Amino acid sequence: MSQSPNTNPENAPVTCQVDPDALMGRINGLSFFSMFIVSLLIHAALIGATSIGFIQQCVEYNTLTPGAMIREKAKKERAEEREKKRAKRQEIEASLVAGQKGKGGTSTTKPKSKIEQKINQKSTTLPAKSGVKLDDIDDL
Repeated sequence: MSQSPNTNPENAPVTCQVDPDALMGRINGLSFFSMFIVSLLIHAALIGATSIGFIQQCVEYNTLTPGAMIREKAKKERAEEREKKRAKRQEIEASLVAGQKGKGGTSTTKPKSKIEQKINQKSTTLPAKSGVKLDDIDDL
């Protein structure tokens, strides 16, 4: 029982019940200038909403290009951080030197770690004797 395509309700042509002029009525009443102004306002609102962070930085640094100011500020903070670490390290070294002098030591160098001591230790083992003598080789 197959139906022909002309009698099937799903394949029936769709008729439009709405007048196209009625659909375009609101747009046809507006002038190009007013549509342009509405479009500008929508674009300005979207751009402004997505640029809040940038605008805050511009106001904070009082410039339209805050990127350079932010990098400079970060560079200064890193330099201050390094200076604090350097001062703390010098303070620790000074306390070590003072502690050694208090013990009666005259050395101003800090004590070596176990790894440094092993590196500086001289080896007492000799290499195995080789059976090859360079005097016997004429082809080299």
